[in-house]
Amino acid sequence: MGKQQKGSLGAEHYVIFVKPVKIDMRRDTKMSKMMYIDHRERSGLEVLVKKYCDKKGLPYEERENLITDYAFGGVGIEAKSIQDYMGSLYSGHLERQLQNLDDNYNQLVLVVHGTIDHYILQAKRGGKRIAFAKVFNAFLGSIARFHNDYDISICTFPDKSSAARFISKRYEKDGTLGSSTTYRYMRKTASEDKRVDALRMLGCSEAIAKRLLEQFGSISEITASSPKELQVIEGVGKITASRILHCLNSEDAVIEEKVKMTRA
Repeated sequence: MGKQQKGSLGAEHYVIFVKPVKIDMRRDTKMSKMMYIDHRERSGLEVLVKKYCDKKGLPYEERENLITDYAFGGVGIEAKSIQDYMGSLYSGHLERQLQNLDDNYNQLVLVVHGTIDHYILQAKRGGKRIAFAKVFNAFLGSIARFHNDYDISICTFPDKSSAARFISKRYEKDGTLGSSTTYRYMRKTASEDKRVDALRMLGCSEAIAKRLLEQFGSISEITASSPKELQVIEGVGKITASRILHCLNSEDAVIEEKVKMTRA
């Protein structure tokens, strides 16, 4: 009998008894010409990926007990909703998954779809109140750590549709991650300091984000500051200061249709 393993369907976890199939995509050149989709992947994302592949005439095949959700040409892609990501992060399951991926694939990609606002809203509906800053810091901190520990490409998307398009495009480019328009955009807009990227998501320019960190030292210190204290930073006015603190300290989902970028 195979050993007990935990798998995931969206944000739900279940237990099955299987003997995992480890496919070394680095050695099998025949398999590298096909995208394999784990048969347990039933989050709805796989439907969109298959639809795009069908449209482009790209071959794919479901396989039992893959160690990742999508695999092709030495690339292993693990896809998670924001709920599943945070849940598996806190349980430690995500760390074990990434270690397994690192042992079996040349290139690792972690795709996260959904927003922190949605995660907080779902938690609130379940009777839990979670501060945005707590989730935000845990999310950014884990991304920075995983990137350093596993040399993994981590891509976040607001919904399943854009995530599916990225996965399909990644497959279509046949292993050339740098040729993806989406990835080029992400590389271009990302800074070396993940804390700067975190503040930019709140509507700050990179220059203002760096000034804030230089003045206060950390995001936690910024969170504990008053609007007047933030306004001493060049480029930060009353509205910007209030927005930053509201986003970082709110226990409810912060939903804004369009964030106006505050420039230096």
